[in-house]
Amino acid sequence: MFKQKLLTILGALIALMMTASVTPAIAIFGGTSATGNPIVVGLLSSQNAIKSNCTGGLVAPRVVMTAAHCLTLPIDRLWIAEPGSDLRDTSTKRIQAERYFIPTTFSAVGPIFQNDFAIVILKSAFPNAQTLEIASAIEVKKWMSEEKSATHIGYGCFNLVEAPPCGATSPTPIELVTQLSDVIPPQFVSISAVPFSMTKISVEKTICGGDSGSPLITEVGGKSVYIGAQSSSNGAGCTKTCYIVCRATQGLPSANIELVDAALEYASTSLPTPIPAPTPEQSLATSKKTTITCIKGKLTKKVTAVKPKCPVGYKKK
Repeated sequence: MFKQKLLTILGALIALMMTASVTPAIAIFGGTSATGNPIVVGLLSSQNAIKSNCTGGLVAPRVVMTAAHCLTLPIDRLWIAEPGSDLRDTSTKRIQAERYFIPTTFSAVGPIFQNDFAIVILKSAFPNAQTLEIASAIEVKKWMSEEKSATHIGYGCFNLVEAPPCGATSPTPIELVTQLSDVIPPQFVSISAVPFSMTKISVEKTICGGDSGSPLITEVGGKSVYIGAQSSSNGAGCTKTCYIVCRATQGLPSANIELVDAALEYASTSLPTPIPAPTPEQSLATSKKTTITCIKGKLTKKVTAVKPKCPVGYKKK
């Protein structure tokens, strides 16, 4: 009897130790760290902000794609954090937004937003940023039917709650591997004919508040392809309950081709005019030395330099 009780106690202790060693997931609930990811960026309300209420995807050095409902600040108050950075580190590079591109068909009326996609052009480029391929409408439709694997990456909340809002957002990005889906729950029937993508979520693995605008990325031939920006979900978003069919929607650049073309053209033509390097003749002219004569009483001294100056106590003759 004693031996049986001892085994029971030891088993309970081992189980307790195993439970205590589990690290709770943060941000995208059920996800893993994406710190250092070259695509995910936080949308900040000031240059020195240490938290983000929305996320974006850096698809080109000056181009961020996100959800339209995230762009409520005046353009001069929006700053974009360095990709994959810890937002608490304000020494990292932050770049101010220059212009928004939002579809005319975007609408925030009702619980499900219409054509919830937008583009932010930055005042300057993030160095060494890659330019992503953008998924076409045909590709997105095909991948949804195949339930292709994809990744959400965002700066969202990190606790499950009884009901939204879910509270503080994570200062570091988190990623969640999920699958695309073409099963559309009844809650999304109010979305108009504008195409959108849909991904599977659950209470255990879900997007949360703050993940709005987060990039949905997939891999094709070893390259990252941008699919869309996180828009909404039908109940899982960090709450403790979920419908039988749990899904999240993303606004698509492939549904807004003209908008994307206009934004990319603007980004390519609105770069600051670089200061031209001096010609050899200009460099020679600016580096040409001259000679002056300096006097101090009966003493005389000649000084030769590009910008000659008399020594202390001497004056130019």
